[in-house]
Amino acid sequence: MKISVFFVFLLGLFSCGEIDCNTVKQGFYPDEYNIIVEESNINEVWIKIRGSVPITEKKSSIMVHNNWMVDFNEVEEGDTIVKKRGDLMLAIHKKDTIIRHDWYCKGKPYR
Repeated sequence: MKISVFFVFLLGLFSCGEIDCNTVKQGFYPDEYNIIVEESNINEVWIKIRGSVPITEKKSSIMVHNNWMVDFNEVEEGDTIVKKRGDLMLAIHKKDTIIRHDWYCKGKPYR
């Protein structure tokens, strides 16, 4: 029993290496969002948005890690969240303003 617990501990310890931003960003490149916000729940870890796609008016939702450091009070009902496929920038389109967020890795903007 002690050997298996020790083995699991070592496995967990060695799996926690330095993250590679180039590898992590590959998971975000294919994503594409264009959603008019009806409901949002944003914190330091997650961006959760429910709304509709402007062109089709079909309901849609996203739930992604908050690598853009979007603040919880930055997104309101009626805003449009836009992220283009192959790009890491996230844009919040408001009535009179566009707020652009760079994607962050290891606490620094990454492109």
